[in-house]
Amino acid sequence: MRFADFISQQNKIYDLNDVNQNIKNDDMEMILNIIQKINNSLVLDEVLNLVLINAIRLAKADRGFLLLLDDSNELRYKVGMNINGEFLPEDEFEISQSVVRDSFELGESICIESAISDKNFQSRQSILNLELQTIICTPLITSGEKIGAIYVDSKKLMNIKKSEIVRIFEILAGHAAIAIRNAKLYQSLDKAFNEMQEIHERLIKAERLALKKEINSQVGQEVQNLVHLALLENESVLKKIQRINVNQPIDNETLQQLIQKLNIASESIRKIQRYSQALIVSTRFETTKKSGDINKTIRNVVGYIKKTNKFKNVTFELNIDKIPLIEYDHEQIEQVIINLVSNSVEKKSDCHIRISTFHDQENNLIIVKLNDNGPGIPPEIQKQIFHQRINTGYEGRGYGLLIAKKIIDNHNGKIYCVSEPGKGATFYFSLPVTVN
Repeated sequence: MRFADFISQQNKIYDLNDVNQNIKNDDMEMILNIIQKINNSLVLDEVLNLVLINAIRLAKADRGFLLLLDDSNELRYKVGMNINGEFLPEDEFEISQSVVRDSFELGESICIESAISDKNFQSRQSILNLELQTIICTPLITSGEKIGAIYVDSKKLMNIKKSEIVRIFEILAGHAAIAIRNAKLYQSLDKAFNEMQEIHERLIKAERLALKKEINSQVGQEVQNLVHLALLENESVLKKIQRINVNQPIDNETLQQLIQKLNIASESIRKIQRYSQALIVSTRFETTKKSGDINKTIRNVVGYIKKTNKFKNVTFELNIDKIPLIEYDHEQIEQVIINLVSNSVEKKSDCHIRISTFHDQENNLIIVKLNDNGPGIPPEIQKQIFHQRINTGYEGRGYGLLIAKKIIDNHNGKIYCVSEPGKGATFYFSLPVTVN
């Protein structure tokens, strides 16, 4: 019987109460419950699993398979199960391909009893090889379009009424086809939504980057103007000084002009310094936190930087304790560690760096400690290193510790330094352990 016979002129499935009065009430109730479960889900895999396991149980079959058309218009296996609802491995995906092909191409259900002895099918090698006795295959059709097939089989004769089971299977297949189509549509919409969301986020990032570039360009232009002004005033002062006769004292008017020009140059330089400071302070380090192991992050950083020329003469010692997982931005904490060890290496290229971790259970914090054997940091500088740019003449530009503090602040942690000149420096930073 063709499934099309179950579709009304308005392309709707007939009311189940009018389909066949010969179907048992228990079977009809079972079908209604199955259809309700299928229609309550929009997750494709869940729908496929529900359809197949119930088809197997309705037919009292040994196993079943569900096939769907792919993008190349070929029937492909989507799932295979046995009567216990256990998924079958792909090497057991062996069925009577000819029965599936006939059912799908004709758009009709095929139900075979005593397949081995049936004159129409006994010559089919797959049936003989698999020793199949009972086979049922029904195409999945929705809105006149064939989208797949349900196939079940058994090596024993199933105690079923052929006409009744075919009708039940076609009712199930009709609703299954609609549910599968809806689930696939939802899957496509969900994928499209996620892609649009990703594109939207990229656009926002692009807009922020463009705005940042525009601001940086404006700041850069302003800094360039200030540098130009300071240079002009300094050159003017230098020329006036060169014209002064050493045997003749400088007059008060010339002196005042020189002082004024030096004040202008000094103010320009101070503005340049404020612009640079503002750029560091205003930088937004947006954190993307995820659960992770700080110890693993430390090992990754050390393993990577040891291979670089800058750290080739450095000796690392890890003294890491067993600590709980925490939420943190992995890339940013890596940056903090790199900035701190770079600070040590810039003062002593062959230094020994000891990195320790421990869990402060009383305050529920993870503490990371980095100690070096470098020249140390003078007390007057220790008070400033996390609050303003400090460049003591080493290769660094003085921004590393400012950035490290910004990152740790954004993680609701603390960072500080203990050092005595000539006895190395020790940096500490803490990160909170989030209690779920």
